[in-house]
Amino acid sequence: MSGYFVPDIGNGTPGIIPLDAAEPLTDAPAPEEAYYGKCVLTSVSNFWQNPAENTAPSPTGMVEPEKVRVIHYPDCQQLVFHMPQYAWDAGTFRLTNACSEEIIEEKPVRQRLNGGTMILTNTLPYPPGCYTIEADWPDGWTHRIQFIKFTEGFPKFPFENAPANFRRAIRNEEVHLLYEPEPEIREGYTADGRPIPDTSFRRDDDWDYTSPACSLHIARDSDDDRFLDYTGIEKLKKQLMSRFIPKLEYTQDGRGGSIYYKEGEISIQFGWEFGGGNTVVIIFIPETKYWEAQTGTPLSRRDEILDFLCQQVIRDQARGCHPVMYDDAISIVR
Repeated sequence: MSGYFVPDIGNGTPGIIPLDAAEPLTDAPAPEEAYYGKCVLTSVSNFWQNPAENTAPSPTGMVEPEKVRVIHYPDCQQLVFHMPQYAWDAGTFRLTNACSEEIIEEKPVRQRLNGGTMILTNTLPYPPGCYTIEADWPDGWTHRIQFIKFTEGFPKFPFENAPANFRRAIRNEEVHLLYEPEPEIREGYTADGRPIPDTSFRRDDDWDYTSPACSLHIARDSDDDRFLDYTGIEKLKKQLMSRFIPKLEYTQDGRGGSIYYKEGEISIQFGWEFGGGNTVVIIFIPETKYWEAQTGTPLSRRDEILDFLCQQVIRDQARGCHPVMYDDAISIVR
């Protein structure tokens, strides 16, 4: 069997991805250009550099596998994680080619921080290969993240027994290492969930459909106008509200986390972390020139979305505060 051999197929073991899952490129990018192949997380671990001297996990904390994210934008790729504590006094950040063992980048963690805990790495400049990120502390406690950068267009569809992280990358979703149940094969659908077209011939009068009778009553109370009937008008109204009215969802990982702006099919992730002094929290936002590439929404909506983000965060989490806007961040200040 011929294919693309990788040292880790996403479950900790080496393997081969079949070549028929790739499509050939006619124009290979020049070495100095960006590489748009998928970036797939394969492993996240925490360990002591001298395990003989230390057996228990460090009280500093862990970088948990499910909290590391790779996000694919049209013109950008970002690998994002948070150090478990304020990391200005942490040790060294190191990016290594796992095959050649070449050190690509090595510098103090503080020089890679976006805020106090977040480390964001743009993976677009890295050519296809296997990579390792390590960020350590002065006592030797180390966080390690491993990922694969693929050739563009490979793999293009879920191959047999593909791990969940590969399936997420192929679907152009956020890549992380959360467990995903094996896809259920349903009648009328392919193994990767695509519907099988119905090619049978039908006449219009073959369709067995009868429009249900409808008895619509409108009830008004002090809070809302509610449409009540057995055919589901109330449910329809809620679906329409969830589709067109934006909302925020929050996650936290130590001193930081993510805020998700949801509006119908739109989903935008903003990183955040706790501030210091009068600053309650810092929210990281794309600069104007990167807005459309990173959010998938037109630049004309940037001010509207960020205004909603500020006001809703204050209503939900920081009443009595006010926002201070910068090019790439929003500070929520007392």
